[in-house]
Amino acid sequence: MRPRISVAVELKLHAPEHRFVLLSRTVDLSSTGAFIRTSRRLPEGAEVVVAFQRGTQRNPLTLNADVVRAGLADGGRSTGIALQFKQTSELDESLLRDLIDRHLS
Repeated sequence: MRPRISVAVELKLHAPEHRFVLLSRTVDLSSTGAFIRTSRRLPEGAEVVVAFQRGTQRNPLTLNADVVRAGLADGGRSTGIALQFKQTSELDESLLRDLIDRHLS
């Protein structure tokens, strides 16, 4: 597992089995997972699709993920869900690192 960086990246989360779409932001992010700010809970193991916004001139980065935890993060200041990305390619990981770097600048 790679360390997560505290960064707020806009995203759209779709949970097909639970019939909802959520617009939110990350609390933290790495190339292997993220913690997403939301008061809506999903059960562990729920499959979701996450589309990270990469700017107005770029297509979103869309990844499949599993919910691995629901609860608190950011020292107890944020309620949300922890995700683990599935089957990410080297390109996906590179795009995630670029996304993190651009939001830290």
